[in-house]
Amino acid sequence: MTAIKPARRSAARSTTLARSKRAAAPRKTVRSVAVSKPAPAAKAIKPARIPLKPLASGQVWLVGDAHLKVEMIGKLLVHYKLAKPSAVRTPTSIAGISTLMKFMKKSKAVLIQG
Repeated sequence: MTAIKPARRSAARSTTLARSKRAAAPRKTVRSVAVSKPAPAAKAIKPARIPLKPLASGQVWLVGDAHLKVEMIGKLLVHYKLAKPSAVRTPTSIAGISTLMKFMKKSKAVLIQG
């Protein structure tokens, strides 16, 4: 004995007809009310940013809440220590001079000592 399954009508056909009728109906347009914008206030003049000093051995920079101590400068690389002020043993890191300067500029480093 084989069971005969009744044929199913797809529901997609009825919804596509309903959608096409809705899409053909004219849409109501909403009028925009003219809003007067206030005149822009005079912009406050920002003081010129002080350029970063060139890196030198022994400098200490405040970067966020950490101190960056420059240990040694080479032609292309910098040996430095970056740690919180209360840190005991901090590892020496190495980076390119330009990379470190970009990082310091982005994080708004301030020269503390040196």
